[in-house]
Amino acid sequence: MKNTQNLQKLGEIAVRLENCIAKAAYELNQIDVDLDLLRRRYETASEEESASESRPKIIPFPGSCRYQPEPAPPFIAAPGMSLPLDIPDYRPFLQRDGLILIAWDKRRTEAGERFTAYWVTSAGKARFYASKQFSPDEFPRASPDRKSYAAEDGIEFYGQSAPAYMVHVAPELMMSNPRHGELRLAHIFALKQQGSKVNFGYKYLLTIEKNRSATVKRA
Repeated sequence: MKNTQNLQKLGEIAVRLENCIAKAAYELNQIDVDLDLLRRRYETASEEESASESRPKIIPFPGSCRYQPEPAPPFIAAPGMSLPLDIPDYRPFLQRDGLILIAWDKRRTEAGERFTAYWVTSAGKARFYASKQFSPDEFPRASPDRKSYAAEDGIEFYGQSAPAYMVHVAPELMMSNPRHGELRLAHIFALKQQGSKVNFGYKYLLTIEKNRSATVKRA
């Protein structure tokens, strides 16, 4: 009786081992399938990229943890690069003393088109700011209104609708790039080469600027 019980246990162990082996074999086969699928996708993407080299460049940027239901198409507009004709160029109007313009986005609201600008400080600790939303006519007068983490995709908080598009004028300076601090000087040099007269050595701090503005209004 005891030998029979031991044989039954050995049989059960053998069945479990067979199941484990079968499962491992299936997973190894899936890895091969997935690798083959990735290879085909890469080849397809490479072919599509080659076919689209003559089109206006829309570049991908690192994602974020924020929810983004419909990623906004980003346009690159580094110093000296032109934008598509249907995209208004606000670069000459949005540089500010102590700040480097990173990006702006366009949203379609019930009140009409609205634009938001994003900056990083040009001297001292890198701080990231965003403006309020402005109409196209008011937008050239935009200035920082709050701290921001949305210069990558325009999404400030979970569930917010994505903008219609974003224009990235200094993507290398975005918060997701760990080297953004050391890359500021190169971007400032490029802006100066384009004729910018902004005081990039000014140490901009939003709280001080808001206090100064409030003092001027009271006076």
